[in-house]
Amino acid sequence: MVDRTHSLVADRTRCIGCVTCTKACPTRAIRVRDDVAAVNDELCIDCGTCMEVCPNDAVRPRTSSSADMKRFKYTVAVPSLTLYAQFGKEYPPGQVIHALRTIGFDEVYDISWMCEMVAGATDAHLSESRGPWPKISVTCPALVRLVQIRYPDLIPHLVPIETPRELAAKLRRRRLAGQLGLDPGDIGMFFITPCTAIIHSIVAPVGLEASHLDGAFSIAEMYGPLLKAMRDHPGSDAVDAVSVRGLKWAMAGGEIAGMRNANSMTVRGLHDVIYVFDRIESGTFRSVDFIEAYICPDGCVSGGLTIAGRYTAQRNLQEAYRTLGDQATVKEEKVRTLLREHFFDVESEIRARPIRPLASDLRHAIALKREKDALLEKLPRKDCAACGAPDCETLADDVVRGLARLSDCVFIRLAALDQRKPNRKEPIHG
Repeated sequence: MVDRTHSLVADRTRCIGCVTCTKACPTRAIRVRDDVAAVNDELCIDCGTCMEVCPNDAVRPRTSSSADMKRFKYTVAVPSLTLYAQFGKEYPPGQVIHALRTIGFDEVYDISWMCEMVAGATDAHLSESRGPWPKISVTCPALVRLVQIRYPDLIPHLVPIETPRELAAKLRRRRLAGQLGLDPGDIGMFFITPCTAIIHSIVAPVGLEASHLDGAFSIAEMYGPLLKAMRDHPGSDAVDAVSVRGLKWAMAGGEIAGMRNANSMTVRGLHDVIYVFDRIESGTFRSVDFIEAYICPDGCVSGGLTIAGRYTAQRNLQEAYRTLGDQATVKEEKVRTLLREHFFDVESEIRARPIRPLASDLRHAIALKREKDALLEKLPRKDCAACGAPDCETLADDVVRGLARLSDCVFIRLAALDQRKPNRKEPIHG
């Protein structure tokens, strides 16, 4: 279903070709061919929607293993803030951090303080930027890839500041190498992720030459061992373990909650993201400075690799805020110093990944576009996906590209069968 660089793996023995994933895919990347789902790597953004909607559990995440950890002399867990939201108030973030050490990691590095620092760096960037407006957060990797594929004109709108998870891994690896006298390559940094898009961002990062993380485990697979560890070996629940302002990043709206710039907005969920981005392309929302956007409906707490569910997770986070209380924030001078040192900068240019045109020659492309339009006129426009493509327009595009046949449409096949039936009012000879 996917090649080795993607974060999802299909079990062909479980896939029944039901087209549920085909219809749900936001970039029309999935087709059903020979009764099995197949992915167009050019279009896939690794959002994990196919995994979430599959009724047969035929799609699973490509996460790290214990064998991956054994390649390193020293291992560090870098938990998503969403991990803390999976447990109730009896298990505060400090205990979750302690439990991660108990189950096999040499160290745990919390990123909540880095989230707070990135919020400050984003404020500074907005104050110095000349546009184009609005600027768009790069926190959600699936959203960045959506921009690359579907909205390449919006790439200049992306904030050129690296994500807290990558910055935290870079900083901690650098410090540990000096403290422990280890080669940086002997230190394994593993993210505990709520979604498949982050797994892909580690394997094939955008804006980085190479990820500072070495792999990822899903929150879902870590939940059971962590819960057992916390029950069997209660640990520290120190209130200074995390930044409350940074912790809010686990939910949609949390990123801008830690910023001074109030001329911002949060967009959540694929349909709303597409609605807003379509309008940004047409010139709307220019009066807005910053947009925090997520493919998932409530931000990272609603990622496909979580356990608690987004409503329970949000409640757990709110309880954590009340328990931890307000804390000293990151010093602005520190953020400004790191900004001057270009610590927060993305390392490489974010480039478009436009969909392959019908033809490289303009005249030929126009001719194929006309052919596609003519084919679309012949199709029923029912968008039933029974042909294996998500809708009639996509089938017409596939036919023009030589990837499908018009007869793949069941309605066209039925119409052809009706034409072959003899007219029962006429006598049948011979």
